[in-house]
Amino acid sequence: MSGILQTIEENYNQFTKSEKKVADYIFKNSQSVLYTSITDLAELCGVGDTTVFRFCKDLKLNGYQEFKMLLAQDVTVSNTKDGGLRAVTGMIEPGDTVETLCKKALAANITALEETFHGLDYEAISKSVDMLSAAKRIHFFGVGSSGVTALEAKQKFMRIMPNVDYVADGHMQHMAAALLDSRDLAVIFSYSGSTKDMIEVHNLLKKNGCKSICITRHAKSVLTAQADIVLSCGSNEGPLDGGAASTSIVQLYLLDVLYLQYFIRHYNLAWDNKSRTTEAIAAKLL
Repeated sequence: MSGILQTIEENYNQFTKSEKKVADYIFKNSQSVLYTSITDLAELCGVGDTTVFRFCKDLKLNGYQEFKMLLAQDVTVSNTKDGGLRAVTGMIEPGDTVETLCKKALAANITALEETFHGLDYEAISKSVDMLSAAKRIHFFGVGSSGVTALEAKQKFMRIMPNVDYVADGHMQHMAAALLDSRDLAVIFSYSGSTKDMIEVHNLLKKNGCKSICITRHAKSVLTAQADIVLSCGSNEGPLDGGAASTSIVQLYLLDVLYLQYFIRHYNLAWDNKSRTTEAIAAKLL
C-alpha cells in the first residue's frame, strides 16, 4: 500500500464514523471507485456527499477529483509489474502489436456503445425531442472534450434549424446562460457531471427557469440534480483517461439519436432545411 491509500490508513483513527465508512469502502473497492461520482460513492457508503467531500479535505486535498487522480496513480502502480501495464483502464500493454491495439480500441468503443444502447431511456429521449421542438432557443454547453461534442451538436442541428448556438469561451458560456429563460433549452455535455464550469452554468440557467438536458456518465451528480432530463452514456473513463475516444463516441451516439428523432418528428421541414443548407455550401466543394 502506498500513496493516497497509505495516507488514508495513517489518518484512519482521526476520521469520523461516517468518514471511516468511506475509507473502508475505498480499501475494498479502490478500482471501481475510479469510475464513480461523488454522489455515487456517498450512496454506496450510506453517507452524504458532504461527508465524502469532508473526507477529501481531511486528507488535505482540494476535492474529490484530486482524490480520484491520486487513487488512480496508486491503482496504476499496484497493477504494474516488471514494467508492464501502465494504463488504468487495463486496455493496453507495452508489447501490443498494431493489430492488437486496433482490435482493443475497437472492442472498447463497441463495449461503450453497447452499454449506452442497453441503458437508453426511450421515454427520456422522446421528452428531450419534445423540448427541442418547443424551445425558442437551444444552446449547447460543454468544456474540454465535451465542448467539442457541444460544437458538433451545434453544427449538426444548424443544418435543419436556425435557433441553435454554442460558444467555446467559458466566460461567454456564462453570459449566454444568464440570458436564457423559460422559453429556451440548454443541452449540457459533461462526462463527470461535476465540472465546476458546467455546474455554475446550470445554476445560472435555472435561476431564469431555463429547461435543461444533461448528457453524462453519472445520472446522480451535482450537475444532474437540477436537470429536467438526464441521458446516460456508458463509457468508463478513469481520472487519468481524460479525453478517451469512447467517451466522445457515446456522446455523439446520443446526439445522433436526438438528431434523427427530431428529423423524423419534423420530417418535411427538416428535409427542406437540410436541402437548403446543403445547397448553400455546394459551391465550396470540388
